[in-house]
Parts: sequence; structure tokens; C-alpha cells
Amino acid sequence: MGIKERREREKNERRESILRAAIQVYDKDGYHAITMEKIAETAELGRATLYLYFKTKDEIFIHAILSYSNFFRQRLEELYANRAEIRDNLLESLWLTFIEFYEKDRESFNATLYFHQSEMIRNLPGNLRVLLDRSGSANYAYLSKIMAYGIEQGVFRDCSAKTLAEVVWTSFLGIIHLENSKRAMSRKNHLDVTWKLALEMLSRGILKST
Repeated sequence: MGIKERREREKNERRESILRAAIQVYDKDGYHAITMEKIAETAELGRATLYLYFKTKDEIFIHAILSYSNFFRQRLEELYANRAEIRDNLLESLWLTFIEFYEKDRESFNATLYFHQSEMIRNLPGNLRVLLDRSGSANYAYLSKIMAYGIEQGVFRDCSAKTLAEVVWTSFLGIIHLENSKRAMSRKNHLDVTWKLALEMLSRGILKST
């Protein structure tokens, strides 16, 4: 490996360490307690070095969310590419993809939920709002394509693919919101049972009777 390639790799690794540090600080202290100094300390970098990569904590968080969201889009792309093979289990496969997305990095998932609140979106600079919107729109487009395929194949009931994508995705998000609230109040978690029942109920309403 040449000097240029090694420097580029080190730069990317340092950038990723900053994104990860921001999520760690968020999970420990909450958004409003976060400072650039805390992120730099957690990433084991000097403040001056941190500012070479990002200028604000919001910029760091949005790029952390985009990096995490890219994984979700890749999984949706793979699911859609294999749609013919999983045709009869399309809804279950999609639901399991949601679970995989959540369990890959729960802290990043929760940070993503936080930044998609209307108040947070309104307070973001325009350029960061655009980045967040483009990422979300790309994921939603793939969700809609998956739903459209299920409808066209007669697996799902005849309805709007876009609306169906919203119903299924927001059902999953609602469960996560509830479980996060229960966890914050030190109440018992029933996530796996709730996921299983939710998929059963959604299947009854969405899958076409044969």
C-alpha cells in the first residue's frame, strides 16, 4: 500500500471513529448534553483535529445517521433483488430486515429516530435537512417497490404501495418507541413477543387470502 492510500485509509478510519464516538456520547448523555469537546475526547482526538472533519455536532450526527441508513438501504436492495425467491415470504422477510437493521446498532437506530422528530428537523441547517431527506426518500422508495411487487404478484391486498410501506414501517417504529419508553422507566421488555405478534397481525391484514 502506498503512502497516499494509507493516508486515505487512516483518514476514513478517523472519520468513522468520530461518528461512532458521537453515537456513544448520545447514548450515554443524551443529545442536549453533547459537546464537540466530549466527542473529541471519546474519539481520542484533539479538538483541532475534530474540526478538520466536522464543524458542528449536528453535522457529525447527520453523517452518522446517513452511514447507518446506507446499511438499511443495502439490505432493502438485496431483498428486492431476491424478491422472486422470497415471494411467498415477502412480508416476513421484510419484517426480519427491519429487526436486523435495529439490532445491528440500537444506539444509532435510536439516534436516527431522535433526529427525525419534527422539531429536530426544523432546527437543522438546510443542507443537513436535504441530506437527511434524500436518505430517507431513497429507503422509502425501495420499501414502496417491495410493496408494489407484493401487490402485483397477488401476495398483498390491492392497495396503495406507498401507503402500505408507511403502515408497515411505522408499525415497527411504534414498537421501538414504546419499548424505549418502557426501558427508560425500568419496565420489563417484551420486544421479541411484540415483534412476533405484530407480524402476525400485519400478515392477517395485508396478505391476500388464498
